[in-house]
Amino acid sequence: MAVIVAVIYFLFFNPSAPSCTDGEQNQNEEGIDCGGPCALCEAEKKLEVLSQIIIPTTDNNYDLAAKIKNPNYEWGADAINYQFDLYDSAGQIIASKTGKTYILSQETKYVIEPKFYSEKLVAKTEFKFNNISWKKLEQIGDVELHVDAEYQILEDGSSVLAGTVENRSSYDLGTIEVVGVLLDENNKIIAVGRTSMNTVVKNENRGFEIFWPYPIIEEVKSFDARAYTNVFLIGK
Repeated sequence: MAVIVAVIYFLFFNPSAPSCTDGEQNQNEEGIDCGGPCALCEAEKKLEVLSQIIIPTTDNNYDLAAKIKNPNYEWGADAINYQFDLYDSAGQIIASKTGKTYILSQETKYVIEPKFYSEKLVAKTEFKFNNISWKKLEQIGDVELHVDAEYQILEDGSSVLAGTVENRSSYDLGTIEVVGVLLDENNKIIAVGRTSMNTVVKNENRGFEIFWPYPIIEEVKSFDARAYTNVFLIGK
């Protein structure tokens, strides 16, 4: 089972663009007049949560995952504070896991928090955003990451998603995150994992492995392997 996923970004942060992050129209902001003060337009700047899941793994451990989408054409977010709230079967919150990510315009990505430990049985999770820092993007550069991966079940019952990431960009990249998602016959997520690599220069191929040391109970019919990099950090 193999797949090639090409991720191409033709967008880059324009540091000279008005930010409109102070809640006032005082920096010659354009195209975001919502009929009042220069607040971020809810209709224009809003992230979508496409799905969320909690996956029991080993004893008292869970993998948390959410799939999010940024439908905006011009605006990305260089910082997103998020939170997974975990609930028991009675609907009572028993724990929370917070984190930070980023997203480009028109991008769909997975947010993963692996190996969350809870002594109490977790019945469901709720994913939400706590704060989003919006940045305007322009077509002034390109970042292209090419992923080639293959999934294998090993003799001891463990499994691995292994492959390469090629930096086809015009830039050297400081950090690349690789996410692997295993899917059943109905495209339901049954396992997730992630890894990262640092200082990947342009035109470089770098190998990666995402390892599951326990058997995946459900049959894996397909997988989704994606590579992300924070273009807001290029040049800094």
